[in-house]
Order: sequence, then C-alpha cells, then structure tokens
Amino acid sequence: MSPSSYIRRFAGLQLVVLLAWASVSAQQGSGRIEGRVTGPDDSGLGGVTVVVQETGQARISDRDGAFDFGTLPAGLYTLTFRLSKRTLIEQDVELLEGQTLFLEQEVGLDREFVETITVTAVSRRVERIVDAPAAVDVVDEEEIRQQASHGQLPKLVEFTPGVEVTQSGIYDYNLNTRGFNSSLNRRVAVLVDGRDPSIPFLGAQEWASVSLPLDDLAGVEFVRGPSAALYGANASSGVLSISSLAPRDSPGGIVRLTAGGLKTTNADVRWAGALAESWYMKVVAGVRKHGDFAVSRMGAAEYSLPCPVPQGGATDCLPQERVPLARENDNRIYSGSLRIDRQFSDSSLFTIEGGSADLSGPLLQTAIGRVQLVDVQRPWARLNYTRNHWSFAVHYNKRDASEQLALGSGLNLVLNSDNLKAEIQTNWEFAEESVRLVLGGSYARDAIDSFDPATDRQTLMFAPVDAYFAAGFGQVDWQATRKLKVVAAARYDDSDLYDPQILPKLALVLSLGSDDTLRLTYNRAFQAPNYSEYFLQVDGAPPLDLSTVETLACDPFGVDCGFETPTRLLAVGNEDLDVEQIETYEIGYSGGIGKRTNLTVDYYYSRSRQFVTDLLPQLGTSLGRINTNFGPYVPPADHPDPGLLLATLDAAVPPQLRPFLSNNFDDTPAFAVRSYTNFGEVETQGVDLSLRHRFGTQWTLSVNYSWFDFKIHDADPSLENLLLPNAPENSVRAGVGYVGHKLDWTLSGRWVDEFRWVVGPFQGDVEAYTTVDLYGNYRINEHWLVGLNIANLMDNEHWESFGGDLLGRRALAHVTYSW
Repeated sequence: MSPSSYIRRFAGLQLVVLLAWASVSAQQGSGRIEGRVTGPDDSGLGGVTVVVQETGQARISDRDGAFDFGTLPAGLYTLTFRLSKRTLIEQDVELLEGQTLFLEQEVGLDREFVETITVTAVSRRVERIVDAPAAVDVVDEEEIRQQASHGQLPKLVEFTPGVEVTQSGIYDYNLNTRGFNSSLNRRVAVLVDGRDPSIPFLGAQEWASVSLPLDDLAGVEFVRGPSAALYGANASSGVLSISSLAPRDSPGGIVRLTAGGLKTTNADVRWAGALAESWYMKVVAGVRKHGDFAVSRMGAAEYSLPCPVPQGGATDCLPQERVPLARENDNRIYSGSLRIDRQFSDSSLFTIEGGSADLSGPLLQTAIGRVQLVDVQRPWARLNYTRNHWSFAVHYNKRDASEQLALGSGLNLVLNSDNLKAEIQTNWEFAEESVRLVLGGSYARDAIDSFDPATDRQTLMFAPVDAYFAAGFGQVDWQATRKLKVVAAARYDDSDLYDPQILPKLALVLSLGSDDTLRLTYNRAFQAPNYSEYFLQVDGAPPLDLSTVETLACDPFGVDCGFETPTRLLAVGNEDLDVEQIETYEIGYSGGIGKRTNLTVDYYYSRSRQFVTDLLPQLGTSLGRINTNFGPYVPPADHPDPGLLLATLDAAVPPQLRPFLSNNFDDTPAFAVRSYTNFGEVETQGVDLSLRHRFGTQWTLSVNYSWFDFKIHDADPSLENLLLPNAPENSVRAGVGYVGHKLDWTLSGRWVDEFRWVVGPFQGDVEAYTTVDLYGNYRINEHWLVGLNIANLMDNEHWESFGGDLLGRRALAHVTYSW
C-alpha cells in the first residue's frame, strides 16, 4: 500500500473520531462525574477503585488520585471507594443535567507500596501495578523532586530492578535491560508525554537534548521486556515512559541554581499558572555549563593502552584519534519550552507545547568512534486533544546538526532530520467493566539529510533519505473470573524500510490474594535496523590518492574512471538487512508481604534471530562478503581495455585494500571496507528480584538483584567475539532513604559484575565496579530549599563501557526557591 493510501485512511479514521465526539456532545440529559482521592496529608492517592453502584462502572485513581467517569445520565448515584478488599467510604451524589460534578474524597489512609501504585505505560491506560501484564517499575513525583538537581534523566532509573544504565560521559548514557547493549542503544523506547525525542538516524537517545528541569516531571515508568505489541519497533527490550506536570495541577514557580564539580553552573526555571478561565500555561527553561570526564586520545589513553594505529583494529586498547576535542571541559546546553492547555467544561483537554535545546560540547561514543556535538539544535512541538474515550496527538521533532566532529577521522559530520508523527487512540469498557479495549493507529514520516555545504557532499549517507511508518494496534483485557485476567494484544507495523510485521502478545494475570499476582506472558517483537545500518556512508580513514591510475589507464582512452579525486575508504550501510526477530516468555510475581513490603520476582526466556551486527570487515570473516551491494570493482562499461585498468589498479592499490575496492551507487570507485550484516541466533534468560520495605512513614529500604545469561547457537569459532551482550551476568542495587518534614536523603549503590564490551572499534573488558550516590535536601521554610547531590560518592574511578570516559566523583550543591 502506498504512503498516500495510508494518509487517506488515517484522515478517514480522524473523521470517524470527530463524528463520534459530535455524537457524544449531542447527548441530552447527561452530566459528568470526576474527582480526586486523597490521603490524610492531602496528597493524591492512587490505586483506589471508585465504583458507580447503579451502573457498575469502575475507575482506578491514578498516581495523582484522579478519576473520571465521563458522561453519565443525570440522576442519583452511590459511589464506593475501595482499596483492595476494604470498602473505605460510600458517597451519595446527585448529578444534574449538563453538570460536571467534581468530588474530592479523603479516604483516611496513608500511601502503601502495593495498593496505591498505578501505571499507564503497560496497557496505555491506568491500572494497579500488581495487575499490569508486564514487569514495570515507577519513579514517582516525590522521588524525582528529591534528586532533580543533577538534571540527568537516565539516573532517575539507575537503581531500579533490571535496568542497565551504562554511562560513557556526562550526558552519554545507554539505557537498556536484558542484555545486548551497544554504544547507541535503541532497544528501549523512550517517550516524553508520548513524544519520541530520539535521533532518527540512529534510533538512540540524545540525552543532552532532553535536559528539561526534572522538577517538571510527574512520574517515570520503566516497562521491562518486549512492548512491541503496543509500541512497535525500538521497544524490543522495554519502554521508558515519562510524563510531565500539567500546568493546572502544578501552579507556581521554581528557580534552582546548581554548582559544583567539573566547573558546573546550572540554572533551572519553571512557572505554571492560569492565563484566563479554563486556560493554563507553563514555561520551562534551563542552562547547563560544565566540564566533562572526557580527555583527548591523541597519542594517549586514560586507561588500558593506546592502540598502535589511529583507526584501531586491535582489541583491548583505546583507538587513537586524529584531532583534539573541539571543546574541552566546556559543555553548554540551553533548553526551554512553552505549554498552553485549554480545559473544557466536559473535561476534554487541548494541549499545544513546543520547545528547543541548543547543544555544544557533549561527546557520544558511537560505532565509528567518539563524536563531539559542536553545534546542534533540537526544536520540537506536540499537540494533543483528549475527550471521553478518545485521544489524538501530533508530535514533531527536528534536528539541525551543522557541526559534529568525528575525532577518529577529523571530519565534520552533518546530520539534519525532520520527524512528524500522528497517533489516535480510543479505549472502552464492556460487559459491566469486565472487558476493556484499547485501539489505536499511527502514521509517521522521517526525512534525513547529511549534506555539508562546506564540502558540497553528504557526510554520513550517499543521498538524503525519507521513509514512512504506519501501524495499527489494540489490546483487550478480559476479567474472565474474579481471580483471572486474560490480556491479548497485537500490532501491525509497515514501512518502506522493512516488510510488514505482526506482533502478538498474550498474558494471564492470576490474583493470588488482594495484592498478590502471578503473571505469565508471551511477546513477539522485532528490532528494525536504523538508518545508519541501512544507509551509512562515512569515511573511516583518509582517502587514497589513485590519480596516477586515471592518468595511465583512463585518460588515454578519453574515459572518466573517477580516480582523478582521492578514492574514499568507507564504512557503508547494508540496504538488504532483515529485522531482528524476538520471542519472549516470562513468569512474574508481584505482591506484598504484610502492609509495607513489596516483592517482585521475574524470570524471562528469549530467543532472538537475525541480529544486526556492528560494523565488521567487508571481507576476512567466515561470513564472506557481508554486503553484496558492494561487490568487486567493475571497470566503466565504455572502457576499451578493462584488463589494463585492472592491472594498473593492482599495482597501485596496497595489497591489503585491493579486495575492498568496489563501485558506489553512482559507479564511482570506493573502498567499502566495513559494513553490517545479519548474524546469529541467541537464547537469553534472566531473573530480576526486587524487595522494597517501608519502616513507618519516613524510612525506605530497597534491594534488587539481576542475573543474565546467554547462549549463541551455531557460532563459528572465528566469530564468537562478534556478537556479545555487552552486559554483566550479575548486578546488585540497594538503597536506603529518609523523608521527614524538613529533611530528606537517599543513599543508593550498585555493584556490576565484569563483562566484555565489543562495539565497533571499542573492544575490551569492563572491570567489575561499585558506585554509590548520595542526595539530600533540607527545606528551610515554605519557599527555600537547599540540597546536595553526589554521584560516585567514594570516587571509584571506573569505566562502564569500554571506550567510554573514566568516571569519577561529581558533587553538586543547589539552592531552590519556589512559590
């Protein structure tokens, strides 16, 4: 089906939605009931089931305590508020025609771990965490506020179960779970209010561009395991769902100044409030100026040994670089956004938001070596409309990267992109709330260009690329019995980059008690190659001067062979790559031990096929010529004596390079030295164990452990080191926290087992390491807060990916004024 057909179908779907909305608006004699459940301290209480007795409709209050029944006929209703097996209170209310009735109900209970934690990312709707058909963890607003001063979003989930937060630099993080990490990981989909801020060319996050003040976040959910049935490609290992605070629910302002190690001086500003009746606005801005752990690798290496030649090729040594850092110890990030909400009387909400980030200095570890972002702008915008059972969203991301310095080659790598995505979703309840249905569809387009006006050529591809992505998805939750819930989901994905994919999911959630559940799930997912793996063309070494070949073997015949300009030595993408296929089986337990202890245990088994390798030699392995798009060199068709040309080339080209000489897509000569291919069938399995206990209302203790194992099938001994998970077999995390009236603090640590890291030119061991973080805050009065945030408290110098920075301690202090 053509992209235009998808556009027409999507437009038709929107028309159906608008008609449905109009039908709902036309209902007479009706009103709305919505509200908020609170505890004794007036904080929102999630996980409370609110039931309308007359209709049987039920809603679970979200993390803020909010619930909404939408449109109901006018009349007298009895609402019951339940937490687990306890009926907390009943309230009789009268709903008048055309009225929106808002109820704020205190239930007289403190927050409990199991009972009140709710999530939305697993099923795209609110549900209790113990009822969710996937392994998921939550970082709530209070936890985020306590550590907001560091400004590094991935660190919010650094100590959660099963999460691999691999740091390569101040803003260079690889967020992963369940193994097979890489320098630019894209197996975990990251969504900020539903918007994907990743770099389309790489599919990986550019964390420096998501440098919003963390105080603006309402919550973070991390879903472990394949989530492709609802989220598609790039969710083959999990989903990180980030939600920001709505201006109506968070009025007031915050100004925070942070200073400390690595010459850090940061400033964050946030203000939200009402503009007029039913209109609300939020303004967010941040400035970050600091140094880095990065040092130049020109003739030096901060650990291990320097490789004997600039481009590496050896293992267990740091590849040497041809140029110094363009900005050393001078990172600057400016970001800001503006959001405007229109709240309607029927509780529908219209949101328009936009912002931008300006980056200078951050360093990225990539499969072609380290790259420094010298001048990058990341503007973005989103539009969202929700009403009753419907939501519609449009997201736009742009990237203007005119200066990116490849330290290994010294070349400037331009990378500009535009991404536009529209998505529609609906959810309904049937059969007296025993069946819940979520349906949705999306359409997206990417446009990518790496043209550098200074050199008048593409720097990362042969030509500009654009592609479309279309999908439809759905999930049905059926409460088959009082104790058994059956969940079935499926997604259809199509693109002009890969064949259509059908992704099913099946889950059984068995209630063992009021707050104890056993979960069995089956997922099928796929990991699509990124644009770099499909279309990369980048210089891996200085070009080779073969102009004498043109003079001796082409000019006498009046033939242009293309050797008059230096012949490039390229790393190239492979347009024939297949998608990686993943099947996963899981069994998990989630529940409470007593009232204040939460225990989760998850075991998973996966089988993956057709991994996309990192850049490999085009020839020289048992895989043969890995990219058939770049075969042996063929002389021009109009050359009268091709034998003479080949003989001249044989004498002029160094013997080690002769087999790599090929024809580019325009038939000009090029050395296709390295490329990608599909390889391997791998079994993985693992266990994530987590225990969290609250002592009274102020102290919290958490401990979690992860075990990971893998097996490669039918591996050629010569290739056994080409496909590695880049992840530890064992890791342990623990933390203790205190929250009082004026003081809060948390001490967290993690131990990571040694493992082997093999990604592109970076091949070496990551030694076992331990790192401890401490953060705390003291509230002076209603407006003033001071705090301290220390990463790597014991100053245990270590690297977390081979080729990444040598990481040390970074201590920050902050002062915050709020009103």
